[in-house]
Amino acid sequence: MAIEAADLFSKHIEQSRFEDLDNETINKIKIFLLDSIGVGIAGSTGANLLELKQVSNGWSKGNDCTILGTWEKYSRDAATLINAYQIHCLEFDCIHEGAVVHPMAAILSSLLSHSEINHRNKLNVNGKDFLLSLALGVDIASYIGVCATGELRFFRPATASGFGAVAALSKIQKFSSEEINNALGIMYSQTCGNMQSHVEGVPILGLQVGFNARAALSSIDLTTAGFPGPKKVFNGEHGYFNLIENNKYDLSYLQNHIGKKWMINELAHKPYPSGRLTHGLVHAIKDLKSKHKLKAEDIKSITCDVPPGVYKLVSRPIIKNLTTNYAKLCAKFVGASYMINGHLNIETFTDRNYLDNKNTHEFAKKILINKNKNLDEKVLTPQIFSVLLQNDKKIEIKLDNVYGHPKVPLSENEYLKKFETCCEQSIKKIDQYKINQLQEFILNIEKKKNIVDLFKIV
Repeated sequence: MAIEAADLFSKHIEQSRFEDLDNETINKIKIFLLDSIGVGIAGSTGANLLELKQVSNGWSKGNDCTILGTWEKYSRDAATLINAYQIHCLEFDCIHEGAVVHPMAAILSSLLSHSEINHRNKLNVNGKDFLLSLALGVDIASYIGVCATGELRFFRPATASGFGAVAALSKIQKFSSEEINNALGIMYSQTCGNMQSHVEGVPILGLQVGFNARAALSSIDLTTAGFPGPKKVFNGEHGYFNLIENNKYDLSYLQNHIGKKWMINELAHKPYPSGRLTHGLVHAIKDLKSKHKLKAEDIKSITCDVPPGVYKLVSRPIIKNLTTNYAKLCAKFVGASYMINGHLNIETFTDRNYLDNKNTHEFAKKILINKNKNLDEKVLTPQIFSVLLQNDKKIEIKLDNVYGHPKVPLSENEYLKKFETCCEQSIKKIDQYKINQLQEFILNIEKKKNIVDLFKIV
């Protein structure tokens, strides 16, 4: 009988200490915490937020917890839901590519709210505990995704990250392994998130992450109250891997690496606010513009050979009256817009002047995306781009790693600039000196006695 993954997770969570983190790992946690806070602040401009706030405020009243970017106060559950949505809704948050999981939205949103409630109850969460909890949350969410070997049937950034949030919260609460198992089981009973929302490109996609973040808090509450949950959460007859991942999984990587390899070191930045699987084409076009000095009119066609998962999720046709969410997941639009405009930013996907740009739509017709059936469903690379020029010369670009990957990382200047740019998008204006203070606080958070002091800056 296979080892129950929940047992491996609960033991790892219970036994891990801050001292187990090396300096490189601590630095990576802080970098991706900075990134996630930044995109959450920028996400205050996200679609349908007014409606979301009105509805969620009706579900639960309170003013205990802070919303990124507006700094309004909502109930714990409402703030968690809203912040998770804001972190993910712009498609700007970090990703573990091998797991196909955006882990930070659910984990960070629930941890922030939980920390504010703890502060109200005079139980402050210090920076070291916060960083360790984040690392554990990313571990569990990412290992779940890595274990899955089939195609996405459910939206893994929501499903797997809910368990990651439970892991992080369990560590803050100093749960025993038995309590952690209960919390994971209770989380499974609430796990949700479908891929139909991704296919149709609707805003509810990001909100699915929020549903699981909120459910993680409920799981902690019920566990604290002594409520039991199922124990064979992942390997059971009706467990996660059987039902959610269609019984296509392999625990060997988990068994060999948990407690030895911190998955936060494998996270990739997203340099652009669009689906990560669109970034390969942008990377190639960036090379065409910078290294080959080519313009749109120089190019007759671009043929993209991509793995099946990339093809499935972002090869959708470019259409008239593009919506924001659809455009972000349409590689042809994303690549063409970068070629025509030389940049991709939040306005690219919200401003009709960009969405309806005739030159962009014309160039998109030159892009053909083919599925390489010889590659695994889960891999994101290699991607091969065959470019035919108007003079019939050919250029081939092969990408084994896409810009933002740990092997092709953002420089320090680039990730700090991204944070600053995100802060400048805040619904409530943040002065430059406060942006600097936020950055300083986060990058030195292991020295802080109370992480909720972050909100005093703004």
